[in-house]
Amino acid sequence: MNNARRGRNQFTDMKSFFKMVLASFVGVLVASTLGLFLLFMLIGIVSSSISSITATSETVKVKPNSILRIMLDQPVTERSQSDLSPGLTSLSVVHSTGLNDILNALERAADDPNIQLVYLDLSVFSAGLAHTEEIRHALEQFKESGKPVIAYGDNYSQQAYYLATVADKIYLNPFGSASLNGMSAEVMFYKGLLDKLKIEMQVLRHGKFKSAVEPFTADRMSAENREQYLTFINAVWGHMTGRIAAARHIDPAQLQRLMNSLKLESAQQSLENGIVDRLLYKDELLDALCELTGVASDEKLQMVDIADYSFSSYKQAIGRNKIAVVYADGEITMGKSEKNITAWNYANILRQIRHDNTVKAVVFRVNSPGGSAQASEIIARELSLLQAEKPVVVSMGNYAASGGYWIAMPSDRIIVNPVSLTGSIGVFGLIPNFQKTLNHHLGITTEVVRSNTSADYPSVTRSLTTRERETMQESIEFIYSQFVEKVAESRELSLEQVDELGQGRIWSGIDAVRLGLADELGGLTEAIAAAAELAELAFYRTVEYPAVGNPFEQLLRSLMKGEASIETPLPDEISALERLYNEVKEPGVYARLPYELRISN
Repeated sequence: MNNARRGRNQFTDMKSFFKMVLASFVGVLVASTLGLFLLFMLIGIVSSSISSITATSETVKVKPNSILRIMLDQPVTERSQSDLSPGLTSLSVVHSTGLNDILNALERAADDPNIQLVYLDLSVFSAGLAHTEEIRHALEQFKESGKPVIAYGDNYSQQAYYLATVADKIYLNPFGSASLNGMSAEVMFYKGLLDKLKIEMQVLRHGKFKSAVEPFTADRMSAENREQYLTFINAVWGHMTGRIAAARHIDPAQLQRLMNSLKLESAQQSLENGIVDRLLYKDELLDALCELTGVASDEKLQMVDIADYSFSSYKQAIGRNKIAVVYADGEITMGKSEKNITAWNYANILRQIRHDNTVKAVVFRVNSPGGSAQASEIIARELSLLQAEKPVVVSMGNYAASGGYWIAMPSDRIIVNPVSLTGSIGVFGLIPNFQKTLNHHLGITTEVVRSNTSADYPSVTRSLTTRERETMQESIEFIYSQFVEKVAESRELSLEQVDELGQGRIWSGIDAVRLGLADELGGLTEAIAAAAELAELAFYRTVEYPAVGNPFEQLLRSLMKGEASIETPLPDEISALERLYNEVKEPGVYARLPYELRISN
């Protein structure tokens, strides 16, 4: 009887075993089939979409009597790049226009006999302050060739109009407007949301102006924060309106009165006050372009977009001597990643350049609001080793603040855009406490068993102890003191001077030069020229780092690693919540600019 029961049990166990094996086999088979199906579908999507890249990468032939059209309706980034945008049956490639390509194209167009003029099509505008400034400066240099620049817009945003004022003629749609109301800065505060969610934000900082923490601790600006933003926007707006007034031959005081009284809101008012030269519909503009280029009709107009022109054939400089242009664009982080400015990646790049005997000088292009203090120091260390062997010139983009300023210090010269946002020499720590959130909203409680008093430090499910808070504050004070010492040494300032300029306060590029935090005003072009001068190079070519890959190659490489994702733009409100999530998910010590600052254009 027992043997029979044992036999039945063994049979049952064996049956269960085979069922489990069969289920596992079927599961693997289904998963493999599904995986292959998805892979083939992806390959089909890529195959159907690949033409969008090959089409743009073909060499463009520029015909005689051509018009170079500049449209900035897509975001202007440091370098041209392509991102994948998902669709139902295909992946489309969304291109961003690189500042480097725009500057290079304008330099070439000035000497190109096939280019007769530049046409700025500015109805839609997506460029940052510093990028706008550099493009405007490049257009000023283009005009030295004697070729005209024409601007047209159905409407002009303030930044678009600022760029348009470099043109010989500014045209506006009769039903449009050229809005000039002044500049404002907006900060989003999360304290009310955090209170509702019962999230306790434990914040420590050094610097009375370190406003990165204010959105978590207050529902309005402090007096110090308001002061620094007002100083910044007044410096930037003063620079822009001064150049607008000079270009349009308008008294600066009169321009301010017109803006304050909102008397530039209609096209007719803009015309009467000298803001634009003529009111034209698009067909009339095309007639004007025909007249300028001597063709009979708009069908005969030869127009080439600047993105395509950058692919047109031209003779590149040749030679062994190189100037490396290293683009540090994004948040500064630890770890390995192809996104942002990672310590591991950039340390390797700078080390590689240091050992490359064909690279004679380096331009370090910084466009960063900062990030991890440790990552900033790792990058700065490698840059200082590089600077000991080769000239290093820093070029600052839209942002070069906090950690972004930290990595700029080991250099022979800092060239800053007048409207760059820089400085923010300060440090803060941020540790969220979700204990009440979990308990109140989800009914979750936690309990910890520790071998030591602070074995779970830093914890996001309890408050900091007094000693833990003191320890974190000591770390912040140490990092801030190191920050100040490094700035003082690199900029030849006293510790007292740097501390006065620091405290987390932001500065415009104009003020940075005045205060000794930077050497001169200029953009990427001036930085490359300065690097060539320091290295005593008459002939050279530029090479760019890091390498920019094909977006499909990047996607397939990510798939192999199991990291594939396709990003889509989010509304401002959702992006703000995403930024909040990124702030609270990784507690630590940061040298970073507040992301919540939004400047109207």
